[in-house]
Amino acid sequence: MKKSVLAAALFSLMSAPGVMAAEAITVTGDPCTVPLAEKLGAAFTKKTGTEVRVETASCGAGIYKASKGLVNVGVSTHEVVLSYLPEGTENTVIAKAPTVVLVNKANPVNDLKLQELKDILSGKIRNWKEVGGNDLEIKNVLLQPCTTTIFPKRSAPFGKDIKRLTLEKPGNPVAGTNKLVEENEGAMGLQIYGYESPGVKVVTVDGYLPDAKTFPAKYDFYQDYNVVTKAGASSDTKAFIDFALSPEGQEIVASLKHIGIRK
Repeated sequence: MKKSVLAAALFSLMSAPGVMAAEAITVTGDPCTVPLAEKLGAAFTKKTGTEVRVETASCGAGIYKASKGLVNVGVSTHEVVLSYLPEGTENTVIAKAPTVVLVNKANPVNDLKLQELKDILSGKIRNWKEVGGNDLEIKNVLLQPCTTTIFPKRSAPFGKDIKRLTLEKPGNPVAGTNKLVEENEGAMGLQIYGYESPGVKVVTVDGYLPDAKTFPAKYDFYQDYNVVTKAGASSDTKAFIDFALSPEGQEIVASLKHIGIRK
């Protein structure tokens, strides 16, 4: 009798909502997307009890894995990759990810005119003194495909012979961009807004930084933050995406300086 009561109690406990852990939601993204995915995942797990596992991979890997059913979700901001979404996948935009311009903290330049930025990236302007800075060669940090594709699209193409800074060894391009700008006074890097380190300075463009008021009419360098799944995704996966689009999820989006999606 006691065994039967104990068994019934255990069954009741395991069946209670939130007690038995659901199968984990797996997310793969490139370095430009993982920080936001991790924050959303942690909040979703706390709210629902469903674990969200996030891994970092190269650009496009998450989309490929999601299309093959190897992970539940692939996230990316890379517009070129997203032009070729595999058949049988669905994409949901949960945010806009702006790109900003970073400089070394010792650089006195705080703002660049849009034309000046274009001229730097094209190679027409090669020294900071031409835009009110010190007499230093401009060294471009262009490590991230997810940021560097957006500037040519917005009429700011890169010159073939501009001076570039690169990492000695391949690594995380988000962290690498911060590191190279921190260590080189003449450096200028492109970074996802909200991912910049405390050791760098974000400069305005025509006096603006991206936010809900300036975007996109006054500040236009951004990409969609895309969440890709196979068609007919699981209920847990759909719930995670719905959470990202909810007011609570959009607060997390804003906490990383991304632009929320207005319904």
